[in-house]
Amino acid sequence: MADELVDDPYAPAERGFRSVALAVDAGIARVTLGKPPANVLSVDLLDELARGLESLEYQREVKLIVLQAAAGCQYFSAGFNVRETVGESAYSVLEGFRRATDALFKADKPTLSVVAGPAFGAGAVLAAACDLCYAGAQRGVMRLPEVLGGSFNTVAASLLPRLVGRRKAFELMLGGSQVAPAEAERIGLITKAVPDERLDAEVAAVVQRFQAQSAPVLQAARRALHAGFDVGHGDAVLAAEDVYLNQLLMSEDAGEGLKAILEKRPPQWKDR
Repeated sequence: MADELVDDPYAPAERGFRSVALAVDAGIARVTLGKPPANVLSVDLLDELARGLESLEYQREVKLIVLQAAAGCQYFSAGFNVRETVGESAYSVLEGFRRATDALFKADKPTLSVVAGPAFGAGAVLAAACDLCYAGAQRGVMRLPEVLGGSFNTVAASLLPRLVGRRKAFELMLGGSQVAPAEAERIGLITKAVPDERLDAEVAAVVQRFQAQSAPVLQAARRALHAGFDVGHGDAVLAAEDVYLNQLLMSEDAGEGLKAILEKRPPQWKDR
């Protein structure tokens, strides 16, 4: 657990970081939740998480953001601090979670969550909000139990139908039952369920694949995907064309990629 952001010259310095650590190395930003044992998403932790993610906005060399729990944590996250979800603090919790998930959506870099332990409530939503989500096949269970306690997750109400469809979203939010990783993969809540003992190796392989790619190309492709999520097909294609013509083709790496194909050699990315 770190007291400040690591290796991040753009990180805000006016407030310390006690429960979230950020390290950037070789194009990979690792955001680590470090509030054992359960990584409860308190107002303070959500503020740290949002600030850490927002600090990555202008780090153009970042190819992938990895969101994970620190070693020694029993959970990816057990969700909100229940005491903060009622009364005067309720707005602060909802605002903080919205800000943190908005920072993931607007990160302009691909995001990957690693669920090595249970993810409940807002913790499950946080993991699912990433572009990719790899979970341990035994321990990486998910659950949205809020309705059983008289509440619901506001971000899930918008996000789940987009991920798993309307009927499964109703089942997950209104049923409150636990979802095994294999089932979560089947319905699209996560990307892949991996045997627990192989999860680290699988994630390392994913990271290596991203490191071998071009940062601006990855970022442009992600922008094109996200631009089409909330609009009709025709508008989505037009938005993707705008990213392609006015952003991707302006990068050096776009030209290098085509040149490498024509010359039948691996591309030499410059990440610009």
